[in-house]
Amino acid sequence: MSPRFSFRLGCCLVFGLLNLSVADEPPARAVKQIVAHRGSSADRPENTLASTRRAIEVGATAVEVDVRTTKDGVLVLSHDATLDHATNGSGKINDKTLAEIQQLDAGTKFNPKFAGERVPTLAQVLTLCKDKIDVLLDLKENGDDYDRKVADLVKTHGDPKRIIVGARSAEQAQRFRKLLPQSRQLGLIEKPEEIEAYAAAGVEMIRLWPKWLTDTSLVNRVRQAGVKLHLNGTTGTAAEIAPLLKHRPDSLSSDDPARLIATLTALGQ
Repeated sequence: MSPRFSFRLGCCLVFGLLNLSVADEPPARAVKQIVAHRGSSADRPENTLASTRRAIEVGATAVEVDVRTTKDGVLVLSHDATLDHATNGSGKINDKTLAEIQQLDAGTKFNPKFAGERVPTLAQVLTLCKDKIDVLLDLKENGDDYDRKVADLVKTHGDPKRIIVGARSAEQAQRFRKLLPQSRQLGLIEKPEEIEAYAAAGVEMIRLWPKWLTDTSLVNRVRQAGVKLHLNGTTGTAAEIAPLLKHRPDSLSSDDPARLIATLTALGQ
């Protein structure tokens, strides 16, 4: 083998390996955001300070919380519009005052050892998370007053640079681009037809439901729109996550962030 040919072969091998190291990076390592869904809701009561603390403890990079308004205009955490699912109370959240809601037990239904856990305010959660973890706000309501209240609390109690606004309409995304220009945005689209509209509104990432992925064009549409991809998970197990990684998501969520982290670590080796 001539020295010149040997040199060229060596260069080809080096540059080939460099290219492979980028293109063939294990998909598990490409996941940069690990979102604790409603906090670490697999082992703590959802949407509580306990589940938020656990998300921080296990190393999630973001905690997702659902934001609703009480009768007296205070922003609190709850996935459902009613209190029945997670507390020992009943009725709609927007029919109850904060004082009435905070008398309720938000832990016992999950596990009696969490008796006494309360429905937290958004201000409490933002204060707890500041300088520790990103906060993904799933905005369960819409409108100028609601959006402005959310933004004002973020500015007062949180860090706008560590907030991810979970927008539920392109119009809401556009409003928050003005209200919280330093914050990132995740488009919580209701149907695939909305991908391009949300991207045009300025969101940095779009959520696709795993059940939609039978349409193989959707991930390409997200990428072509110039935004990142978020996929929802629940258990964080390898059986659940391995099929999702085929789409090379930038962000994944789980009710069990500790398990998701362990799974990604194992699959990324």
